[in-house]
Amino acid sequence: MLKELCGRFYSLLKKEAAHENEPQRILFLLRNIMLLLGLYFLIFPLVMCLVSPRTRGWIGYVFAVLAALIFFGTYRLQVRTGVVMCVTLQLAWVVIFILMYGWDCGIQHLMFEMLVLVYFAIYNGVGYKIGYTAFLFAVRFVLFVYCRRNQPYYGLTENATVVLQIMNMILSFVLMGVVCAMFSSNVESAEKKLVLYNEQLKKQAGTDPLTGLWNRRQMMQYITEKHQKEPNMAFTLGMGDIDFFKRINDHWGHDCGDAVLVWITRHMSEVLGEHARLCRWGGEEFIFFFPDMNGDQVCEILNVLRMRLDNDPFDWKGEWLKVTMTFGVEENDFSSSIDTLLKNVDDKLYMGKKQGRDRVIY
Repeated sequence: MLKELCGRFYSLLKKEAAHENEPQRILFLLRNIMLLLGLYFLIFPLVMCLVSPRTRGWIGYVFAVLAALIFFGTYRLQVRTGVVMCVTLQLAWVVIFILMYGWDCGIQHLMFEMLVLVYFAIYNGVGYKIGYTAFLFAVRFVLFVYCRRNQPYYGLTENATVVLQIMNMILSFVLMGVVCAMFSSNVESAEKKLVLYNEQLKKQAGTDPLTGLWNRRQMMQYITEKHQKEPNMAFTLGMGDIDFFKRINDHWGHDCGDAVLVWITRHMSEVLGEHARLCRWGGEEFIFFFPDMNGDQVCEILNVLRMRLDNDPFDWKGEWLKVTMTFGVEENDFSSSIDTLLKNVDDKLYMGKKQGRDRVIY
């Protein structure tokens, strides 16, 4: 039963505004602030009856009613109006409280929460926020000067003053904590989304959209950084090219060509994935980076891939197409640049094409 009531109450707090395109988080924050203020205003007269029976603490009930009206008003009013009413209520309480009970009770610290609330909840320009800051400072300064020259309307004992200081300190810290927690979570959420979005953009920038493999840019960046960090690392480059790919596109269409690329990517990933980084270099060409492997080892793996393609024709709408690949292999000689190694492996691939295709040249 209690859990159900709590659920309904939470749903009430989260209920959307009557107006469209209103920031729901700020609306939720406002309702929580008004609940906390309303509770404070209800407790205040009881505290005053205990610590200073002669004073008139009933004003807390008046402000509790106002807080309740603003709370229910958040379901009808615009969020901006709700923020202004919330701040106005708090400022009125600060002014009346200080005039009645003096500066030493610490209620003026509530102004810092009011400052933070308006800065983050109302999307105005810098000039508006500077003016609002100056206004709060002026009110605080005038109240301070007034209290230095005049006695409060109700004189309090030292014990009563201490109790009110504690009570107002708790209120100020709780409200400031609630406001900061809400807006900091907004910032963290936005930053997290931005980081994820940037990661997605980075992945998209370095990924071939058709095959899901790295593109030329990402592979070159990876090889270059790897070579710079470990200049003495042994590695082997492989380059593969689909034989007669233009004929496939011309005869069966580009949809067939795209399907062949995806199909070959699956085979390459299954055979080479544990051993190499794969990249679609461009068109029907692929680059493979084999770390800590020599040319002979790479030739064995590429021959496994080549024979697998030979023995597994591609099914295109009921027609079986024999799709083969030619490969070039170049081992790092620890003296040539990356560009030179890539040129060498491309030359060997071209040599394989001239020798009849469907082979590995090392």
